[in-house]
Amino acid sequence: MKPVIWVNLDPKKIDLSCLDKRLGEKYQLIEQAVPGNEPGAVRELAQQADVVVSILEKWDEEQLKAVKGKVKLIQKYGMGLDNIDVEAATRLGIYVANVVGANSAAVAETAMLHILNAGRKFSSCVSGVKAGVWPSTTTGTELDGKVVGLLGCGHIARHLARMLSGFQVEILAYDPFVSQEQAPENVCMVPSREMLFAASDIISLHIPCNKETEGSINRECFGQMKKGVYLVNTCRGGVINEADLVEALRDGTVAAAGLDVLGKEPPEDDCPLLKMDQVFVTSHMGAESAEAGRRSQEIMADTIEGFLERGELSKFVCNR
Repeated sequence: MKPVIWVNLDPKKIDLSCLDKRLGEKYQLIEQAVPGNEPGAVRELAQQADVVVSILEKWDEEQLKAVKGKVKLIQKYGMGLDNIDVEAATRLGIYVANVVGANSAAVAETAMLHILNAGRKFSSCVSGVKAGVWPSTTTGTELDGKVVGLLGCGHIARHLARMLSGFQVEILAYDPFVSQEQAPENVCMVPSREMLFAASDIISLHIPCNKETEGSINRECFGQMKKGVYLVNTCRGGVINEADLVEALRDGTVAAAGLDVLGKEPPEDDCPLLKMDQVFVTSHMGAESAEAGRRSQEIMADTIEGFLERGELSKFVCNR
């Protein structure tokens, strides 16, 4: 009997042809997205599978216990593992793998788009014209001459620094795990978050969401930032205390925010960030490029194939 792989994705929305080509003949593929990642439906599908290709559904200890003995590997479609309790998975004998670097350029492009849009209000002009408002132009600010602060200097931040090299900007970064010698040539590492916040006109977040960072971008941080800063987040919504962000937007500490991620996805209808003209929200689209999809699926196929056929644990398995 063929091993079963459940892919929590809708093939009508995401091109899964690479996974189909690599794995479709050898294994039974169930390509079915769970609406809203409802826990009961997630468990029901996962209990049929040897391998789960995970997006953002929650894998806490309770969910993992429900699939223990059946699911052998959870393969994350992406890098962030904040939806998976890796420690619990390890105790329960379930391997967890992710994909590092494959979608970094795509996410960095999304950060770049949000940075430019926060300054020039491009999306507001487009929607205004479509609504019949002419001119719908709002005077914006140029990127040249600004200080861009990167909180975190990993794969995505490094791609963003490369993209920013075409502008006349100063790029600062804070990352306790990266020295100046390890940083890109056009990036100046600073010794603290506080210094980064105080010096930057634009701040782009590139940190994981974990117990240490959840809600860490809060009222105290906003108080350390320049008045009128632009804030861009393409990492995880959970790193921002959204109530404190709303307050900072209302008092003008944050002049504009470009958010590809939110604390709750999809957001509630009454989410105040969606009602603010100076906030630009995209629906966690950062990694969704055709090229990133192909690179990610090739890496995932290698990991899954090696695991199922030869018992191999690739370098992307996090709890080897």
